[in-house]
Amino acid sequence: MEASPPTVVESLTGGLARLVDEDALAIPYLTEEVRAAMVECCERLAFRSARPVLGKPGQEVYQDLELTTDIPQESPLFDLAHRLEADLQVSLSRLSPAPLDYPFVINDFIVQRYSPGQNGITPHRDHVRYRGIVAIIVLSGSGRFWVCDDRKGTHARTVPESPGDLLLMRAPDFAGMTDRPFHALSDITRTRYSFGMRYDVSL
Repeated sequence: MEASPPTVVESLTGGLARLVDEDALAIPYLTEEVRAAMVECCERLAFRSARPVLGKPGQEVYQDLELTTDIPQESPLFDLAHRLEADLQVSLSRLSPAPLDYPFVINDFIVQRYSPGQNGITPHRDHVRYRGIVAIIVLSGSGRFWVCDDRKGTHARTVPESPGDLLLMRAPDFAGMTDRPFHALSDITRTRYSFGMRYDVSL
């Protein structure tokens, strides 16, 4: 996969700068040709239903979606992940002060599928082992990605995004912060594929 053009890297650098003040945001990232090719890759994967309920009593997260981490090593999705990792490292190096004091490495991969009529996932926070940045490429479909203040969805704020966009969300260590934003996905009207990439410090 070819390297991203300078305009994309510039947009990514600007997005990372904004992430200091915003819990999550989206920027255009994929061309239509690449986006369509990635959707075809996802359609060949084997998905399983997510566990319906996660969390301790009083901290439940409800999930109605399908997912897979079983991505063949030869999948072009990994080429996309390598390209994003390189773009993020370049963009982070352009910011002063640097938001992270270590190289951001993508080592955790997940593809999620949301079908019309499914409820998506209720407000939750990513595990503390995911550090720096949470990166999700929206590959197809529609849905409402939103952030909020707590599991009840207080002060819900929609993050506008479209297929081909890269969703960026803060994780612990970004700009010296420790917060993990609550986020959710709902209102699915067309089959949505998303490719999530994270840095898991436990691996």
